[in-house]
Amino acid sequence: MSRFGLVSVVAIAALAVVSAGLLGCAGEVDAAPGAVEREILVTARSYAFEPPVIRARRGDTLRLRFASTDVVHGFYLEGHDLDVTIPPLSRRVLVARAGRSETTEEVVLVLERSGKFRFRCSKTCGAMHPFMQGELIVGPNHLFVGSSIASVALLVAGLAWALVAAGRGGSR
Repeated sequence: MSRFGLVSVVAIAALAVVSAGLLGCAGEVDAAPGAVEREILVTARSYAFEPPVIRARRGDTLRLRFASTDVVHGFYLEGHDLDVTIPPLSRRVLVARAGRSETTEEVVLVLERSGKFRFRCSKTCGAMHPFMQGELIVGPNHLFVGSSIASVALLVAGLAWALVAAGRGGSR
């Protein structure tokens, strides 16, 4: 088998394997394989949340614990029907969700949608209260798809190079 024939067979086989992988995961482009569970302490203090930005992936589970260092604060998460009342110097919080209220030390949140979700203080806590906000950023997992597309592009470029080289008789 000539060098061109061997390169073509290898390139076509690799292209077939990568394409099959892409087709196999096409329905799960936004799914986050290897979703993780994280515990995050959200501290509310004079007009700020710490951390101000929470980053996670779709499918992750967040175990949120809350603390207030000064006065009663709230934590309203848009798009998730979650409103938490955070009393000062207490680990227990009042959680209002889906028309129900309960007192707990931890809020479990499974991130089912990608996007940016603003959280803000829902209890008037002072003059700068309207500026007390943060973001939950839930991103999809595009790493596999991006690297697969790059692999296909490299294979196509290699195949095109092999065809051009074969058209010239394999010599330079």
